[in-house]
Amino acid sequence: MSRTVGGAGGPGDLAVSVRQAFDLGSGGVSFGDPGFVDVGGRLRRLRHCGRDLVAKLRPFEDARSERGLAAESARRLSGLMVDGFGTVEVCVPELVSLPGQGAALVSPYLGRRLSAGSGADGLSVPAIAGLLVALLDRGVEASGCVPRNMFRQGGRTVLIDWEDALLVPAGAAPGELTVMKWDIAWSDLLGRDLKLRDRIPASSPGGQVELDGFETVLAGWLPSTATNGDVRRYGVVATLASELPVEEGSASAAGLGHLAEDVLPAGLGVFHTLLTGYLREQCGGDAYASLLQPLDTLATVCRPADSVTDLGALRRAWVLALFSAAESNPPSEAASLEELAERVDQLACASGWDAARERAAVAEEITGRLAAVILTVLQLEELDLLLRGSCAQGILGRSSDIDFELSSAAFPDGHRPTEELMIETLTCLHLDAEGSAARPVERDLISADDSTSRDLHEWFELRRPGSAFHDPGWAAAALTPPSSDAIGRPSQYEEQGRKYSAKYLWFESRAVLARLAFTAAGGSRIPVTLERQLAILPQAIGAEDTAELCDLLRATFALREVADPAHPAGGQADAEITRLAARLDLFRQRLGLPGPRNP
Repeated sequence: MSRTVGGAGGPGDLAVSVRQAFDLGSGGVSFGDPGFVDVGGRLRRLRHCGRDLVAKLRPFEDARSERGLAAESARRLSGLMVDGFGTVEVCVPELVSLPGQGAALVSPYLGRRLSAGSGADGLSVPAIAGLLVALLDRGVEASGCVPRNMFRQGGRTVLIDWEDALLVPAGAAPGELTVMKWDIAWSDLLGRDLKLRDRIPASSPGGQVELDGFETVLAGWLPSTATNGDVRRYGVVATLASELPVEEGSASAAGLGHLAEDVLPAGLGVFHTLLTGYLREQCGGDAYASLLQPLDTLATVCRPADSVTDLGALRRAWVLALFSAAESNPPSEAASLEELAERVDQLACASGWDAARERAAVAEEITGRLAAVILTVLQLEELDLLLRGSCAQGILGRSSDIDFELSSAAFPDGHRPTEELMIETLTCLHLDAEGSAARPVERDLISADDSTSRDLHEWFELRRPGSAFHDPGWAAAALTPPSSDAIGRPSQYEEQGRKYSAKYLWFESRAVLARLAFTAAGGSRIPVTLERQLAILPQAIGAEDTAELCDLLRATFALREVADPAHPAGGQADAEITRLAARLDLFRQRLGLPGPRNP
């Protein structure tokens, strides 16, 4: 098929039809395949000059490259016949430029894929291996030569999607990733592990291994000593464990793994592979199959292809199913992750102190449980999950993030790739978060070897989830707690001067409370949450001053809740900021406390 739409009007006419198809959106588009999913909405089915066509949208250069690979593969495979498949033909798409959108690759509509229905009828393992080796003998290494990209029509088999094809010397051994993809997809079709990796040995990668997107993410979670070859081997083993068939009649592990790449953000897509492989190894095939079924049920929201997919809802449900299955020993009395996520959504628009207190508690519980799964699966249990900011202090406003870090003495500045995974996961549950990249840069506390440091106010806030008191984890051994002199003088951040904003005043009032609480606690069992800190103050400063500080906290919090960060304060809001700043100054002066330098 060197021309897919020849005789169907000029290229200009075709471009008009294709553009109209994409302008109309994906609603009402049907491909007649119940297993087909187009999460990204890149495909359209259209009629043009009496022909039924399919258009795939891609960036222009990617589309041109794919068409070139298809054309050369068609030339090399011309006249190829393989037992069990008949004549093997390459579908070479037409390239249609769509200015402002990229380009569309247009092909005939070929019906249902080999992976649908009874596509496996009459196929044997030797026939499958024979097809793949035949392509290699012609110098074509097509990792996409898998059932979802193939159509059987009478005595011929048509192959589509050539974006990942490699043109190699005739008879060359395929790469590890190609064999892995063949093994998973063809085993999925027949419902058992075909062990094609034993029939078609892969080439040795040697010293030059260029990591793909999946492997680049994976490398960030592996030891820094891992070579690119190590990363590839780890990824292949993990993917085979995740996606080879589980048991006859269960949902398709391969299909769900392929869908996860489209549904989930990049890091979570890779983690899906590692987590499912981990579950299979730790809990066995039956337990893994019990996870696949609810994931398959979730995937039906993407089907049929003419439905409109709520990607955010699908991601949320997918994350909850994955992590719920992976929790080893959740407390029997604890709420489920599903219940906690539902409460997050219910609190999304709730304002006020009580709502912020509950939001912080729910966010802390979710963050701790997600981190426990992630660190276990990635074998990074040596990392501490430390909370900072207002979530650690037990009051999480509507516009506040969860400030956290996954750190250790070996990673004092945070294990950034794992933190990024945590942020992706929390985002899927409608929780905004920031990791070590957002940490303060001020250095009020410095370790003896200068390897780690902390801002004074950040130090006041540190605790591990579930800890009732100040608990800086590994950092406790690295840093000497601030002396009374250090607590009694302005921090580096405060030396930079006051900022007249609702956010800064909320920080100011919490800084006052933290100084008093750390001093009152005398260095042991120091509370971190605002309400616990307030509870120990009457004996230290008296009930009247405690009540005044409590009022300042609530007033600055209320102002922070209604402030719009996208628009500078003005008018009445400016006046309230000035009034509260003056009250804070008077309170500090009366108790002899330091504070920010006034500009």
